[in-house]
Amino acid sequence: MLPDEGSTTHPTRVEDTAHVGAGSASSSVTGHAASTEALRTLMQAGVRHVEAHRMHDSRHRLGTLGLRVCANEKVCGETLSRCLLPLSGPPDLGQERPPARPVPGDLVVHVLCGSAPPWQSPPPWNLAHTDHRHLERLHLCERGTLSAFHDHDRRFWFILDHTARVGLFWLADAIDLPFWEAAAPFKTLIHWFLHAEPMAMLHAGVIIEAERALVLVGPGGSGKSTTVATWLSEGLAVCGDDLVLAEPGRTGWHAHALYDSIKLAADGALPIPAGMTAAPWWTAGDKRVMRCTDIRPAALASAAPIVGLAQCVITGKPETTLLPQPASHLLKALLPPTVFLLRGREANTLKKLSAMVRSTPCYRLELGTDRKVLVDTLRIWLQQVQP
Repeated sequence: MLPDEGSTTHPTRVEDTAHVGAGSASSSVTGHAASTEALRTLMQAGVRHVEAHRMHDSRHRLGTLGLRVCANEKVCGETLSRCLLPLSGPPDLGQERPPARPVPGDLVVHVLCGSAPPWQSPPPWNLAHTDHRHLERLHLCERGTLSAFHDHDRRFWFILDHTARVGLFWLADAIDLPFWEAAAPFKTLIHWFLHAEPMAMLHAGVIIEAERALVLVGPGGSGKSTTVATWLSEGLAVCGDDLVLAEPGRTGWHAHALYDSIKLAADGALPIPAGMTAAPWWTAGDKRVMRCTDIRPAALASAAPIVGLAQCVITGKPETTLLPQPASHLLKALLPPTVFLLRGREANTLKKLSAMVRSTPCYRLELGTDRKVLVDTLRIWLQQVQP
């Protein structure tokens, strides 16, 4: 599967241990199982390389769970950990459980960078074609024990062993690190990891007032991030932007911050609030990325109970209005962009999001252009709404 520790030759192809004929249904099933085992072996070899050459080791908060990140390249590990939440992080608001601590059952992600010792480049895909998702270079074990994705153009692998709760991010070179990974690291691995957990990852932003969370949903460009940014610029707390976690509890669903980052388009429909322009930022595609805690140290809350789900709609009018709407409309605004960002295990995502939408009040948030009116309207609503 991989060359010897001291070798600089290219690893053998994954198919060397996975290829079988596809002339019958039984051979296809056998081939898929063989591919699963080949990928598991590949991941285990990559993990051993990281452990033997570890230059970065950090521990983070993943909702009510923990996350450990190990890497064989120091700068790459630090870049990927920059927007993850530390264990001793911001406060939980109205939480039912204590802060997370790493335990053996939490997720461990190993980052193997081919441009650092032991100088191992990721192998190509070359698996036997035994499933229609292989057209996407996506391999999903039917029993839910292993998931893998290969990006041919950017030369990296994501592999997760669900049983061992260990993931591998294997990239060819640190300079090839996809820009979105710095702002939302390991989102694919975390999404797969949550397959067996009650938590779900959402494409959403969360604003907080009076220890209550309003989840903002909608496609890109609908005003979610700008509303979160406006909230931040007014000195108020948020629980994440773009990707957040939600978990059911005894008294309803709770939102959990996943990343300490916010992404804003400089030429968006609503301009970046003036109070945020001085914060350090970096470019991710066509957007600026900032850490919420760089804007204000106490800006990010780890968790808060959800009192509503709101579909964001930009109206161009001065006033902001929050109106009840059917759960089916909210689900249509939440599910497609979430599934688009998070590949694999879509049926499980639908099941979790449907349960959340059915049990949580749903609204249509018509966003106005007057920032003060927007903030005042939502603050008053959050202060008065019954949990």
